[in-house]
This record gives sequence, C-alpha cells and structure tokens, in this order.
Amino acid sequence: MYLNTGNQYQTALKVGLIVDSRLGSKYIFNLAEWAKQQPDIDFSHLIIQDIPKTEGKFFSKLVQKIRGHGILYIANVVGFKLIDKFERHLLSTTSHKEHYRDFDLSTLVSSTLNIAPIVSKSGYVYRHNDIDIDKIKALNLDVLIRCGSGILRGQILNCAKHGILSFHHGDNTINRGGPAGFWEVYYRQDSTGFIIQKLTEELDGGLVLYRGSIPTKPLYLLNQASIYTKSNIFMCAMLRQLADTGSLPEPQINFPYYNRLYKIPNIREQMIYVFLSMLLGVQFLAQRVLKRKHRWGVAFARSDWTKLVMRRAIKISAKPNHFLADPFVVEENNEHYCFLEDYDFSKKRGSIAAYKLTDNGAEDLGEVLNEDFHLSFPYIFKFHSRIYMIPESSENDDIRVYEATQFPTKWKLASVLMSNISAADSMLFESDDKWWLLTNIDSANSGDHCSELHIFYADNPLSTEWSPHSGNPVIIDSSRARNGGILFAGKEIYRVSQKQGFNMYGKGFSINKLITINTEEYIEQTVCSVKPNFFKHLKGAHHIHSNGTYSVFDYLKISQVGKQL
Repeated sequence: MYLNTGNQYQTALKVGLIVDSRLGSKYIFNLAEWAKQQPDIDFSHLIIQDIPKTEGKFFSKLVQKIRGHGILYIANVVGFKLIDKFERHLLSTTSHKEHYRDFDLSTLVSSTLNIAPIVSKSGYVYRHNDIDIDKIKALNLDVLIRCGSGILRGQILNCAKHGILSFHHGDNTINRGGPAGFWEVYYRQDSTGFIIQKLTEELDGGLVLYRGSIPTKPLYLLNQASIYTKSNIFMCAMLRQLADTGSLPEPQINFPYYNRLYKIPNIREQMIYVFLSMLLGVQFLAQRVLKRKHRWGVAFARSDWTKLVMRRAIKISAKPNHFLADPFVVEENNEHYCFLEDYDFSKKRGSIAAYKLTDNGAEDLGEVLNEDFHLSFPYIFKFHSRIYMIPESSENDDIRVYEATQFPTKWKLASVLMSNISAADSMLFESDDKWWLLTNIDSANSGDHCSELHIFYADNPLSTEWSPHSGNPVIIDSSRARNGGILFAGKEIYRVSQKQGFNMYGKGFSINKLITINTEEYIEQTVCSVKPNFFKHLKGAHHIHSNGTYSVFDYLKISQVGKQL
C-alpha cells in the first residue's frame, strides 16, 4: 500500500504479531484495533506458534510434574489458581471485566503464518528452524511484537528490520519473573512498573526502550489489568514514533538486578497474601461502619515557602460533611486570598471556595465557582492585568480557564483550552516568551491521572491551539508525575509533584527545581521531599503553594465525617 503521508515510510509500517493462537487477549486486540485506524501502520500478519502438545493422559502428566518440581509445586499451582479464580469474580464487577476474555485477532489481521517452535526441555526457551526463519524474513516486516509464550532465542530476533518488541509488566530493576502485578501487591509497593524492550539473546537483558509506573492497586488481578491497560498505550506511542521517524527510542541505561527471579508464590506466601487482602477488606468495612473517611484539610502560615515551618501553620476549618484541599494563594490590592477545593460528601463533588487570609485567621468568603461536574485544583494566574483560574475539570473531559469578573467571588468561563481530554491538575506559567501548560493526562482512560505528566506550549494562555511537547509524556512515574502546586524563588521555578502510595492517593510530595524547559527537553531536579509528619496522626499530604507572603498546603487524616479536623 503506497501512502503519501510525509513520514519515514512510503509504504505502511509492517508489523507482525507473534501469538499462540488467532485468539488473543483484549490487550492484543486493542493494539490491532488501534493500528487499523492508522493509515500508515499495518498489522499485516499473525505469526502463530504451533506449540507442541505434550502427549499422555492427565495422570502421567501429573506424575511428570511431580517428578520435575515436587509435590509442593502442584500445591502452589492449585492454591494460586484458587486465588486467581476468586479475584476473577471480583474483577468482573469492574471496568476490567474483559481482562480474561479472548478475541478473534483474525478479524483485524487477515494474514497468518504458522511456525513450529523448537521448545527446550524446560519448556521456556523457543528456537526456530531455518525454514520458518526464511518464511518470516520473506514477509519483509519492519517490526515484530511478542504477544505469545516462550523466551525467544536465535535468528527470529533478527527477522524484522527493527527486531522484536516485548512488554515486561514489572519494574525490571527490582522485579523480574511473574506473575505480573502480584509481587508489587504482596510487598505493598507504592508503584507497579512496566517496560517495553527490544529482545536480545540475553535473558532479562533486552534493550529497554520505555519505562513507566502506575500506583499499585490493592488486589493482584486488578493491579495486573491496570498495568496491562496503561502499558498498551505506550506500545502504540512507540509504533507511532517508528512510523513517523523510522527509528525506535534510544535504549535506556540498564542497572544491576539484585532480587531473585520471582515465580508463582508458594503456599506460605499465598496465605500471607490472602491474610493481608482480608485485613485490607476488614479495614475498609470498619471505616464504613464507623463512618470514617479520608479527609483532606488545608493550613496556612505567614511565611515564604523557603522559610515555612509547617507544624506552626493555622488550620482552616471546613464545614461539616466537607473537606478542603488543593489550595492556591494570590495577592490582590494588598489582600491575600486562598482558593481551594471544597468537597461535599453528600453531593460527592467538589466546588471552588475562597478564604481571605490574615494573621488572625481565615475568613470564609464562600463558594465562588460551581458547575454540575467536579471542580478542584484552582490554579490562579495573571495575564494582562486580569486574574484567571484554571480548575481541574477532568469529569467534564476538558481544560478550561475562568476569568474573574468581580474578584474574588465572581468568575466567568473565558476559554476552553482543550476538549475531549481527560486531564487533571493543570498549571500555566510563562517562560522564554512561551506559555507552558503542565497537566496530568489519563491516556488510557483508566481513571489514573497520577502517572503521566504532559506539557504543551502556546504564545497565549487563553489559546485553543496548544502544541504538544516532543517528549510527551515527559514523565510516566506515579511517584512524581502528578502536579501538586508550583513555587517561585526569584526567577527560579519549582514544580511540586505528588507521591502516591500503595492503594493510597497523596502519600507525600516533592519540590523539584525546573532546570530546562523547551520544546524538546524537560529536566527537573528534586530538591526537597515532604512527608506528613508536621501534624499529629496524618496519613498524607500532596500540595503546597506560596505567593511569597503566605504559604498554603494540605494534609490528610482519617476522621469521622461531620467532625472538624
């Protein structure tokens, strides 16, 4: 197929999928479905591995397994299948209910090539005979994607122009092996990583082309489905780059691996996992019975952020059945005003409220902006002597700017910067004659706004034509991607980044000095990390802002709804 697209390829990028059957997971199917919509990317062939079937009856197979691995191995497999079966039932009630469903890939990829891998005695390593290698080479594929089983070795690694791409659903610096998504939950790790790699002959030594992480979910299969969903988006992005430029990203630096090779958990580890999962469920039920919720509060101090002593700050009281979060402070006419999210538990929605700050306390000015969708993170900026607000409105799938018509209490919609986008916690600032928009986009539409930082630029903060940064997302890491405010010290700019915890939003935050921002690069350096130790009995903190005179920040407690923090 000839294409006049201006990209690297005059013909469409030819991609082959290495699979075990024409039936594949929803994730492989979604990849092929996406490619079908790209005029210059062609998923041209299914390379189906005809894996040799082990002959013999069930009993003889069982005896072979026992002889090879021992009786405890069988117990481990059976026990883990029971965990898997139970969590499949729970997963069926979520948006990931199709996690285990098979889809017919041949409805999207019409051509197939069957090959017969030579399987090692261990059953893990797959090699291929010369006839099959020649058949694959004859397809003239630009790249192959490993979507089937087996550790691929030998000439198949060189059958496509750009080799074979593969997922590893785990942070390969600390977690190699499987099952995907399990051990991060078992060890209560804050994040679950993934990599996209180009396969080499070395086991676990592929060339890492992309690395990212998401917040770890509380259950193994939920965590697995979430990381599969998120990583798929970046395989699409990598194929898009390959089609546009004719090259893959430069490999990242590898680091020493110091952990064991993880396998199916043994019975003891399974029992610990089940106990910890039950304990989490009991804690959740206890909080519901006692009507206790995670509640955010806001405090302020008359201090620049560089001299702030957080334990001395004054807490702002929220109304009963409400919480306050995401504060920003601005000075106007020698007065100081704090804008923040005012969340109403009964409405399950936030609006924007304002407080006037003085040395004696905070005067409640009431609700200043309300919509029929959730609002939070009211970022305030000035442009041409006017005051604007860019609140988080991801529930409405847009990024919008409001103008103050009667500051601080009256606002009107001034511009919708972007539509049909799931973006949270957006911030704008001017640097080097450009306006920069930093925002947290949920590329996979999975409800996760904590893992990706995207940057856009324009010559006007009210523009509706924003150019994407060439490195988007410039960060994909749930420990530092989400915005938590912005700080200034002279001409220096500091982005505040949230840190997410295991099954927890807003574990803490870091302050990062902006080193470089231009259309090709984004570099920041962490200068300070803040833990929630400044008040008693805190669970988290995720936001800070300052106008040089007052500093405002938020904090998290678990308390009974209706009581003051």
